[in-house]
Amino acid sequence: MRFVTDAADIPYFIPPMKNARSHHVISRGQSPNFYRLEDLHDSGTGHTPWVAAFERMFVGLFLALDAPVPYAFRTPDGRVRSLDAGCMKWLSNRSPAEIEFTLDAEGFIDTVVPSANLLARYEQDRLVLRDRIIKATPGDD
Repeated sequence: MRFVTDAADIPYFIPPMKNARSHHVISRGQSPNFYRLEDLHDSGTGHTPWVAAFERMFVGLFLALDAPVPYAFRTPDGRVRSLDAGCMKWLSNRSPAEIEFTLDAEGFIDTVVPSANLLARYEQDRLVLRDRIIKATPGDD
């Protein structure tokens, strides 16, 4: 996916983040940057509260969609949202990697899937994480 016009439509809104105010792990920018894997530069494995919040939102999206999560997508109100590139990179830096990328023909990130290890980490919360996405309403974020 290289252009915002390629953003997939998803049937869900994105729930709010507690205490995040103006920032969100699912970016709100209407003109997101698009990346190849080599464009992602963050080092480390990102074991932080921010990345943990991303993990929960990412796993919830995957479970709600029951499919790979598009890097950029439109919610039912037409707003563009995109996954935090730094968080994706931190998950890919882990050993083993906790995210799997599908690239388009030009090498840009198209969709992502949580690894089996990441899904297992949230197994006990899977229904809560999925339902948080499914039950989100316009303006929640």
